[in-house]
Amino acid sequence: MPFYDAGDAAIFYEIHGDGLPLILLHGYALNSAMWEFQVPALSKHFKVITVDLRGFGQSSCGKEWSGSAMATDVIGLIKEMKLKDVAVAGFSLSGGSAVRTAYELPDVVTKMILVSSILPSRGKPRPKKEEEYQAKEESILRLRGVEAWADAIGLRKGKLVDNIFKRNPDARPVWDKIIARHNPDFLLQMMEARKNSQSLIDWRSKLKEIKQKTLLLFGARDKQFIDSAYHLDMAIPDTRLIIIKGAGHMVNLEKPAEFNNKIMEFLKED
Repeated sequence: MPFYDAGDAAIFYEIHGDGLPLILLHGYALNSAMWEFQVPALSKHFKVITVDLRGFGQSSCGKEWSGSAMATDVIGLIKEMKLKDVAVAGFSLSGGSAVRTAYELPDVVTKMILVSSILPSRGKPRPKKEEEYQAKEESILRLRGVEAWADAIGLRKGKLVDNIFKRNPDARPVWDKIIARHNPDFLLQMMEARKNSQSLIDWRSKLKEIKQKTLLLFGARDKQFIDSAYHLDMAIPDTRLIIIKGAGHMVNLEKPAEFNNKIMEFLKED
């Protein structure tokens, strides 16, 4: 199994197919198993590189955990593999890391894809309410294990999961695989590291400096993040915004065929 040595963490990644490189990054509490419906289709045309971000899946986590730390891992992997003409796709939480990667490597990363993405950080301290929620999350994982943690944050029951399976019942085994892939020790490392790891750079203000052509892919029913789509569309100079009807936050699992087609169309353009 390939791992990138990030110094304080071992970052698991997989390579599928040949061609121009496409790096797929997952969201919080997920891992690269979330791309199971994408890899077979996209790897026919591109070198698809899926990554378990630090602390998730099979990747360990050192003393740093933030959007910037995860971007540094991705940048290191790109340099180690000597990749050129790279497309980076960030989903939800990792949208911020994709932005940082694109910003730092403008001559290497030529296209960016933001899927159901959060907005990059403003560089402000973490709110106390968020700290309290994270402490509770860590306590549940430490005392009761991965399945209880997954239940507590809505990964095994609740609106998010219900919507995924309602729109695509075939996604259930993929979702089970995502949860099963997590290592409780690595998750706890991540939770410990994030307590003292914050980016104090206002990355949101840097969106206007992004040089890459950017595809924004969001689900029309993703009420929590749809405003981010419009903000990103206004802030990044060269964007194409696509709203997929009938899909929510997990647009790649809920509408995989349409999602894959939009990615391929975008990446094949000059």
